[in-house]
Amino acid sequence: MELWIGAVNLGILYAFMAIGTYITYKLYSFPDITIDGTFTTGAAVASVMIVDGWNPLLVLPFAFGVGSLAGFITGFIHTRFKIEGLLAGILVMSGLYSVNLHIMGKSNIPLLNNDTFVSMLSAMNPGINAELWSCIFLIFLITLFWMAVSLFLKTDFGLTMRATGNNPIMVAAQGVSVNRMKIFGIALANGFVGISGALVAQYQGFADVGMGVGSVIFSLAAVIIGEAILRHRSMFIQVLGVILGSIIFRLAVALALHFGMNPNDLKLITAFFVLTTLIASGAFGNSKTGLLRYLVDEYRKYRMWFIIIFLLIFILIFGYLFLKSTGSEERTDKMPKIGLIMANNSDIVTKTRDGILSELHKLGYENGKNCIILEQNAEGDIPTNQTIVDHYVNEQVDVFVPISTASTQATLNKVKIKPVIFATVANPFAIGAGKSPIDHPGNITGVYGPSPIKELLAVFREMDPGKLKIGTIYNPAYPNTVSNLKDLKKALTAHQDVVLEEVTVSNSNDVYQAALALSSKEIAAFVLINDLTVFNSFESVVRISKNSKIPIFTCDAERLKDGALIVYGFEYFVSGMQAAHLMNRVIRGENPANIPFEKYKIVTYGVNYDVAGEMGIIIPSSVQSNADASVIKGKLTKPPFILPPMMVPKRYPTL
Repeated sequence: MELWIGAVNLGILYAFMAIGTYITYKLYSFPDITIDGTFTTGAAVASVMIVDGWNPLLVLPFAFGVGSLAGFITGFIHTRFKIEGLLAGILVMSGLYSVNLHIMGKSNIPLLNNDTFVSMLSAMNPGINAELWSCIFLIFLITLFWMAVSLFLKTDFGLTMRATGNNPIMVAAQGVSVNRMKIFGIALANGFVGISGALVAQYQGFADVGMGVGSVIFSLAAVIIGEAILRHRSMFIQVLGVILGSIIFRLAVALALHFGMNPNDLKLITAFFVLTTLIASGAFGNSKTGLLRYLVDEYRKYRMWFIIIFLLIFILIFGYLFLKSTGSEERTDKMPKIGLIMANNSDIVTKTRDGILSELHKLGYENGKNCIILEQNAEGDIPTNQTIVDHYVNEQVDVFVPISTASTQATLNKVKIKPVIFATVANPFAIGAGKSPIDHPGNITGVYGPSPIKELLAVFREMDPGKLKIGTIYNPAYPNTVSNLKDLKKALTAHQDVVLEEVTVSNSNDVYQAALALSSKEIAAFVLINDLTVFNSFESVVRISKNSKIPIFTCDAERLKDGALIVYGFEYFVSGMQAAHLMNRVIRGENPANIPFEKYKIVTYGVNYDVAGEMGIIIPSSVQSNADASVIKGKLTKPPFILPPMMVPKRYPTL
């Protein structure tokens, strides 16, 4: 049941944002992309205030205020400077990325150990399912919001807002300032988006600077779906349609996961679903004769009955799923069910997954014979992580295995009893997973470790001990990256004659220009911390490295064959292997409470002699003798660097 109720809850939470989009898109024909930023701004302000001890509900007006301010700026730019609406929204959204980072002080704020509206509801729970109890509260909340917005839009002021979008010339003739009215509407809409962000952050247990990416697509889909199913002039019906559209959208995602559809196809399925809805609604709306016209007329004639029947069917299905869930028997099969939760398809995540599956096979686990292994990928969509967890709860998974920080946060927020074994998390303590390797919640254990930046820097200084500058590129949106950057700066305190030049990026397209900017500052080397954005465009750095003869040092062991001169870092395949052994211990009956968190145990120290030859760099004999993996003339030598299934080459223990 958690899968379906969780989807309804997410739909309601995102409905606040969808109503904001309804105001800008339907009333003003203004596709406002600002909401991708204001959604995160609302979450950031609410999270910071909650951490400071504010009541979770009292932070909502502040989230509304900052969202409205951002919307006001977009509206002002659009009306005052005659900037096209879409461009004005993009400008403000881009600026909000930096603003949100300044508000949060870091890229991710965990709320697992703080009071939220979810924890407040839990304290008042009369004993029913926690998700259902949250759903009841959210239905009550969205009902009040629905009535308030609908009534407001029916007031004289609301009618003027609507008229401004429909016929601005007529409104101006009545002495109304069209620009001011438009600014007010855009500000109001973004205020609603800020409330949505604040509530979603509390529900999912953390605020993340990247949580608003793609929000405009979700909200537009909700508006379009709502208009298609409840086409009516009444504001009450139109706003209700938006709410139902948001819920239906999240249910569609849950349905795709429930039936095992390829997660890579989720966005394609969503786009097709929305397109089909648009085509169907257009066909019905434009039909003049025949069966379609007859159906439209009959629908409009008995529209209220159709709405009542639809709601009754929805309630009956919801009740059936609840009764089926509460009355279902526990699984009778003896095979352990393992659920892998992947945040995205990056190399770091997929190689960890490969290590888990390879080592589980080595330990004797065969999917379908003596165990069941489920795998779902959120494709970078933060709320989908939660839907995957709800799906696994619904499937009665025995062991939850989140890979990466985002998936781990979503899992910890939902799973309180079943074992959770995380993998490839730089700093589990920063996200509230525990206070130390031995002081952690009783159902949690896993594999973690910051990158060995101190050791990498020591290798670099062994090769170049003089006074110099080094450069690094990173995306501050990733908590692991921020943690690694702090470690790099801490390590540099022991090398006062080394100056660090930093350049931040927000996406992979920025990496080439960032590397070019660093090369112009006469740096001696690129010292790259582990960062998904940078490594997704690693070839850009390699190109600048070759052209400028500036070597690359990095803690990502996989980059040796891609053009780095020196690597000193962990192999994420090995992180998965360690996690598999922890899973085996838990499946065999060991209590996770008694299993300390494990740091990565194996590190790769490698030299790329091709790069050294191209740049005329002489590798010291001490570095050559210590390195355990090399590239010579395009081929890897010594122990095989690419790990085949079931094989583990010799590596040095972590220093």
